[in-house]
This record gives sequence, C-alpha cells and structure tokens, in this order.
Amino acid sequence: MPHSSRWRPSIITAGAGVLLAALLLAATGYSLWRDRRDLNAEAADRQALLARVLEDHASRSLDAAQIALTGLADVASRGSPPEVLQALLGQTQASLGFLRGVALLDAGGHVLAAADPADRGVQIAPAALGPWPAPGHDAIGGFVAGRSLATLSRRAGAAVVPPGVGFIPVTRALQLPDGRVLLLAALVNPDALANFQQLTLNDEHSAAALVALNGQLLAATDRAEHLAGERVAALLGASAPLARVQAGDEHGRWDGPGLRPEPQLGSFRALRTRPLVVLVELPQAELRSQWLTNVRDMSLPALALAAALLVLSNVGAAALRGRERSLLALSRAQRKAADRESELSAIFGSVQDLLFRTDAGGHVTFINERYAQLSGFAVSHALGRPLQEFFGGSRAVAAAFEQAPSLDDQLPRHARANWTAPNGEARSFEITLVPLRRGPDALEWVGSATDVSGLMRAQSELRAQLGLARSLLASSPLPISVQDRDGRYLDVNRAWEQLTGRKRADLLGRRALSDVDPGEAQQLLASDAELLARGGETSLETVWTDPNGRRRDLFISKSTFPGTDGRPMGLVVCLMDISEFRDAERATRAARDAALEASNAKSEFIANVSHELRTPLQSILGFSELGEMRARQDPRLAGMFADVHRAGQRMLALVNDLLDLSKIEQSNEPLNLQRHDLRPLVNEVAAELQPLLQGRRLALGCTLGSLPLVAMVDAPRFQQVVRNVLANAIKFSPEGARIDVQGRRSPDDQVLIDVADRGPGIPPAELESVFEAFVQSSATKDGAGGTGLGLAICRRIMQAHDGRIWAANRDGGGTVLHLSLPGARFGDTSPATL
Repeated sequence: MPHSSRWRPSIITAGAGVLLAALLLAATGYSLWRDRRDLNAEAADRQALLARVLEDHASRSLDAAQIALTGLADVASRGSPPEVLQALLGQTQASLGFLRGVALLDAGGHVLAAADPADRGVQIAPAALGPWPAPGHDAIGGFVAGRSLATLSRRAGAAVVPPGVGFIPVTRALQLPDGRVLLLAALVNPDALANFQQLTLNDEHSAAALVALNGQLLAATDRAEHLAGERVAALLGASAPLARVQAGDEHGRWDGPGLRPEPQLGSFRALRTRPLVVLVELPQAELRSQWLTNVRDMSLPALALAAALLVLSNVGAAALRGRERSLLALSRAQRKAADRESELSAIFGSVQDLLFRTDAGGHVTFINERYAQLSGFAVSHALGRPLQEFFGGSRAVAAAFEQAPSLDDQLPRHARANWTAPNGEARSFEITLVPLRRGPDALEWVGSATDVSGLMRAQSELRAQLGLARSLLASSPLPISVQDRDGRYLDVNRAWEQLTGRKRADLLGRRALSDVDPGEAQQLLASDAELLARGGETSLETVWTDPNGRRRDLFISKSTFPGTDGRPMGLVVCLMDISEFRDAERATRAARDAALEASNAKSEFIANVSHELRTPLQSILGFSELGEMRARQDPRLAGMFADVHRAGQRMLALVNDLLDLSKIEQSNEPLNLQRHDLRPLVNEVAAELQPLLQGRRLALGCTLGSLPLVAMVDAPRFQQVVRNVLANAIKFSPEGARIDVQGRRSPDDQVLIDVADRGPGIPPAELESVFEAFVQSSATKDGAGGTGLGLAICRRIMQAHDGRIWAANRDGGGTVLHLSLPGARFGDTSPATL
C-alpha cells in the first residue's frame, strides 16, 4: 500500500539529509559567530590591559620626574651653592634615563644651571615651556619641538629640529628667600615613552599613544601614523575617546576612527592625576582577517560534510521514489477500477430509464434502482421474473423474446408497452432489446425501457395548441399571415384570402413579395432581414392596390416568433385597412387649413377696417370737441356735440382694441422682456386710475408685500393687463365698494397678482368663455359691459409672457381675476413674440 500522505519515505529521507546538512551548516555558522564574538572580546580585553600597563608606566615616569624636581627645589630654596646644585642636576638626569635634561631658569628665561652643558647660560622665552605653575606646585606642558633648551635659544642660527623630535616639559616653581621665583624644568623624552609602548604592544598591527586632552600627541608608536606634537581631530569627535574622558569616563573602549582613519577597536585610559590619556588600538580589518582565516579553516570541512550528506540522502530518496512510483501506479489502477465500478453503479442508479439484463427466455437477471422507484418494491423482487410481467403481460414484450436471433444478428428490437404504477398511474414505455452473446450457446438480452408518457402528453398538448392557434388565426377579422425566414407563406387566415382575392392553397409555399415591384420588394426584404436578425416587432404604413384596382392605405404590423433554438424563425404579419381613417384625416386637415385661412382673412380685414376708421374718427372727435366749445351758449346744441364726442370715444376704443387683438393674433409685435419688480408697475396703474375710483367713491387696497415680486415682463404690456383688469373691477363694482389688489410669491416660484371686486360676478359656466374675443358675461351685458375684447387681449398678453390669467367668483359676491407669471432669476432677459 503506497503512502498517500505527502510524508513519503523518499521525501523523509531527502528532508532528513537536507535537515542534517542545514543543522551542520547552522552549527558551523554559530561556531564562527562565537569565534568572532570571542575574538573581539579577547582583543578588547587585551587592549584594555595594555592601556592600563602603558598608563601605569606613563604615570610612574611623570611621578618620578616630579619627585626629582621636588627634591631639587628644596635644595635650591635653601640657597645651596651653584656647584652643588649643578651636580645634583647631573645626578638626576643620570638616574632618570627617560629625561633629555634638567635645568634651573630664572624669570627672564636665563638658564642658571643645567645637567646638559649646552643648555647652561642660554636664554629662552619664559613661556616656551608652557605657563609657569605657582611656587611650590608642578605642571606638565605640551609637546615642545627641540632636542634641548639650547634649541629654544633666542640666539640666531639655532639648529633646525626635525618633525616629531622634542620633549615634554615637567616644571616646578620655587621661591628663594630673597623673593625671586625660579623654575625647575625636567625635559621628558617622548621617544623613551614610545619605545616602552612599542615593546609592550609587541604587535606589528597595534598602535599606542600618550595624548593630551586637546588632541596633541605627546608620544606615539610607529603604527600611529602621526608624529609627536601633531593634533588628531578624529580623537575629539562626539563619541571619540577624548570627548568621553572630558565627559567623566576614566577608561573604556571605542569602535571607529582613532589614531588611524580606518575603523579601529581601541581602549583608552586617563592618567589618574594628569590631563593625559593613553590610547591603544587595533584595526578592525585585522580582526576580520583573523576571523576569516578561522572561517576558511572551519567552513570548508563543514561544507564538504554537508554536501556528502545531501548526496547520500538524494541517492537514498531516489531509490525510495522508484519503489513508491511502482506502488502508486498499482494503487491508481486499483482505485481507477473501483471508481469505474462506483461510477457505473451511480450512473445506473441515477438514470431515469429502466436498465436491465435478461436470459434468453426474458427472465430478469439484473435491473437498476429505477425499478424500485417505479414499483415500490426492492430490486431483488424483480430478479428471475419475466420482463413482460412488469408491463401487464404485454404481448409485444413477450414476442421480442420468442425468436432467437442468429449469430450475425445484432440488431435491436423495439416494443411499446404500458406500466401501471401502484397508485394506479399509467405510464407508456419505449422498450429496446439488444442481443448479447457470451458464446455460441450463451444468449442474453440487455436493454432499456424509456418513460415516454411526458413526451406523449406534450405531443397531445402541442396538437391542441396548434389547433387553438389555427382557430384564432381563422377567426381574426384582420388579415394575418405567417412567413418563414425566406418570406414564404406558412399559413394565412380567411381575412387574408378575402383581402388578396387568393385561396390559401395557392399562397402556401409562395414568396410573399413575388407580386411587388422589384425595387420596393428589395427594400421590404432588407427590412424583414433586419427584423429577423434583432427580433421583436415593427410597423409601417403603405399604399396597396387591391385586385379591384382600388388604392388602399394599409397599416402593417410585423413581429417575429422563435424557433426551437430560441432564434427568430419567421414573421407574423398583420394588415389593417386604414383607408377610411386616412380619408377622414385628409378631410380634417383640409377643413383646418380653410379655417386658418378664414381666420387670417378676418384678422386682416379687421386690421384694415380699423385703420380706415381711425382717420374719420379723429376728425369726428376733433370737430365734436370744437362744436362743443363754440356751442356753450346753447346747452341743447352743446349736449348734442357731447353725445357725438362720447360715441366717437367709444368707437375709437373699440377700434384700438381691434388693432391690439389683430397685432397679438398675427404676432407682429415682439415683447421686450426685462426683470421688473411688479409692485411699482401695479402702483403706477392704480395711481393712474384714481380719478375713476374717486368718481365712483371706490376704495382701492393694494397689499403687495415688502419683498420684491420680480418677473420677466414687458412693462407697458403688463401694465395694459393690470389697467384692463382694474378698469373692469371699477366698472362693475357698486359705488362705495372696495377693490382689493394682492401680490405674493407661490412655493413653486410663481408671482401671483389677484384683483378682487364686489361686482355682480360671473356665472360659473362662463368663467372660461369670457376670455374669448367679443364674448361678454351674461351678468354684465345689460349693464356697463364693453366690447368683449379686453379680457381676450389680456389672455393673449399673459400667454406671451408664459403666464396665465383666470377668473373665479368671490365668497360673498364679486369676482377675483388671478394673474400668474414665472418668477425671474438674476440675469434673465429674453425677447418674446406676441
């Protein structure tokens, strides 16, 4: 049995080899890391120890020099003879081998006594050895270039000192009994300190130096790459040794540049009682070189051993993989056979047909689970029973087994039989039998029984649907035809036969456009092809000549119907004879054109007559006014002229109204629309009509609000509307009544002006007709009614403003005329036409 998991022996073997090799390499890497860490720690410890040794030597050397100076100062302060003091200076230099010389100087820099004969009697600058300490105190100066005090002499021709050659002055001041201050100076040889440093290091890569806190080298080994007396700026950085000493650290280590510019591993130690520091450093590159040597010594054997482990594990894994492949191939073959068997069982169980196998006599030896679903019995109940028993003893099924087929006869046999389910439901089955020979005398039958009950019901329902469709087609009063994709008739109804005068039998299979003009037929075919390509429906109108030669207007509706693949397979064409509708439409259009011509003629006639009447009316008015003025002495004659003048005024008003109406109807006068606040326009008209109001003792109340009522209007035309409406209210209001004018802005940004009176009102049936030309309200015809043109002109003007005017009866009596205009926005201005 092969391993089904991914942790097969071959993988485990290969993985173990890789793991062991990785562990070996990891252990080697860890060991090398430990070596590097230990190497760095060991080097740091050694540097610290060397720094301590060198610091101790430097401290002892300087202490010895200071002790010697202290003794000499005691002798000199007691006034010893010069020869005694000279002998003591020589003994001191001889006993301290690291000194270049010892001398006694006065305040002027004269050498009073010196161990070196060359220094005796010379004079140097008093500050050449550094600041003088207080009497009884010591001091250590910086590096002084020169071999002795003689080289510092002020005399011309002094010798030139090579770089790096000099001394470190250790001084002590003393005061003689006579008050003079003298200076004892011990000249420490830096080379003596450097030689001791070099011998102590005993390393060709390390370097050491004695450094002042200002970065000046006082003594240094050859590897320091700097001469004594030079300043090293790298030692003064933020994390450099001298900065740390100044910050309070007495000793420590550092990584980075030091006496040399490349990275160093160093240790520093400050002298206990003096502002000096001992530095010891080793290049990090040298440590890295030593460590890389260890890496080569350890990594090469480790790599060889790891490679050997990998090779051995891969060889073992390859051998195991070959065995696993063999086992896996065997397992797959077995699993494939089991899956195939399971698959066939599942297929047989899920098939909705009966699958069976019988012997030569028709007795069942195998049947699938469909039998249990149909009969309600277990499959074992059917084994050994004749197949025809399941189908009610069908004679057709039994006959299929009666005649044995020949050896070469492999043709299937078919039969149809009915199955009655336990619940009494009858089913129809198509049975197919195929002979199966396992040998010359071994005959079996395999077959299937397909339930075709649903198919038979569907065929029956389809026949019923087709019958219904034919009945609907035949009973439709509209001509309908069915065409295939090539435009051939599949069916037509009786109405189609009556319209075309052809029999159904003559039309079926014939192209629908065979009798149409070729050019028109080509266009219709292209339209039908487009409709069949996209599906849906379309409609069109055309003129068709029937068999009697009469031209008919037809409305044609076409829609596609789908085939078995869901794509359009043909068209259903329906015709509607709309000739009567089109005749009526043409008659209506002709009547409308005639009415428009009559209206235009009327408007032109009215305009011409009005123009012709205005000239004589002006003469009549003029002469009547003149006659009235001259006949003042004769009241009867003056009254006659006044009657003529009033009649002329009424006639002139009628003519002016007719001219206004004619202009508006013919759209001859454009409007000049501008943004206006309507309140001043209404107030101007109200002030203009004050004489009429006072003559009838009427009160006018204007409530127009405090906010602007801005709209796009032609001011003169809008005032004409307001004037006409207010004049009507004055005319029809009883004396002493009140007329109310209100203005407001509606929520939908409309500007509303309402004029309300207490007149006789308007009958509800006439609220709309009073806005027609020459129409007056029946409530005012016998009173003070006018020409019936005023409100018609008002409506035309309001419509030209995209506004409205309408009338309503007021509660308690009277009429309210409503004016509505669209509210204007900033910047709106546009012309309009009446």
